[in-house]
Amino acid sequence: MAEQKRRVHQQWLRSAAGDRPHAVVLKTDLFEDAYGADRIFDDLFPGARLAVGMDLNGKTVHAAHRRNAPAFQSITGDVRSLALRSESVDVVVSTSTLDHFEAQGDIGVSLDEMSRVLRPGGVLLITLDNPCNPFYHLLRWMSHRSWMPFELGETVSLKSLERMLTDRGLRIQTTAYLIHNPRGISTVLFLTLRKVLGRFGDLPIRALLGGFGLLGRLPSRAITGCFLAVGAVKPG
Repeated sequence: MAEQKRRVHQQWLRSAAGDRPHAVVLKTDLFEDAYGADRIFDDLFPGARLAVGMDLNGKTVHAAHRRNAPAFQSITGDVRSLALRSESVDVVVSTSTLDHFEAQGDIGVSLDEMSRVLRPGGVLLITLDNPCNPFYHLLRWMSHRSWMPFELGETVSLKSLERMLTDRGLRIQTTAYLIHNPRGISTVLFLTLRKVLGRFGDLPIRALLGGFGLLGRLPSRAITGCFLAVGAVKPG
């Protein structure tokens, strides 16, 4: 599953960012880069002159630096108050960062900051938990009972996110729904297959992942997608 998440996210991020060179790149969350096999930032933009990853949690920042240096610089910071100059970044990558706040107002404040630091022509690539996925609400309930390593917070629909970005002067370039595994259920299913079949579980697990991936081609992808994704450009 981690391999799938890394592949799907990197594919979408590179496609949405475009082919032109990006000198300065910022990623706003380092949890997966610090701890998971689903890290995506270590080789995402190899041609960047400066790649910076930030996180609010100092331990996560330290773990990400220890694991990924010198692929990118790691700093501690709050996405609601970015310690960066205005119009200094070519690409902002915000993967499932803004869906950990308790209030939707914090999402808006963060979008203000990310828009501020983008250079004219810069690209904002953002993903959020998809509130139209019925399993999101179950997982959020579980996370608030400390049954998960982190809490799921507020999120917004794709249309709402598009409106919030256009209200800040950004131009929508592309949208998508990513990862169509049934959240939570697929994890239990794969762990069961691994326990029963051991190393022979690889084949059925990969087959199921491929089958779930096909759901992204159907009209129902707005419901099955675990994450919604938007790529937007700051006009020059």
